[in-house]
Amino acid sequence: FDIAWGLLMSSRYETLRRTICPCPSELKRFRQLVVNVTLATDIMDKELKELRNDRWERAFQKSSANESSEDMNRKATIVMEHLIQASDVAHTMQHWHV
Repeated sequence: FDIAWGLLMSSRYETLRRTICPCPSELKRFRQLVVNVTLATDIMDKELKELRNDRWERAFQKSSANESSEDMNRKATIVMEHLIQASDVAHTMQHWHV
């Protein structure tokens, strides 16, 4: 991850980086998201799975018309984590024509 992040932070990819996250707070949020979805692929870590399931419960336990942007970000993040995890597992079930 450090190599990929280092490449993204290089001047060569400044335009891409500014498009993805135009301000420092967005960059911080993007890094958090990348780390979380990367960790979501570790399906063998029981503690990470429990933490992810707890975050799901907290994110979707109540629904309100007055959701804050923090609530929406929490929901989006946990949904992406589960999607990445599902795609990672499903990928291993593909037939490999060798």
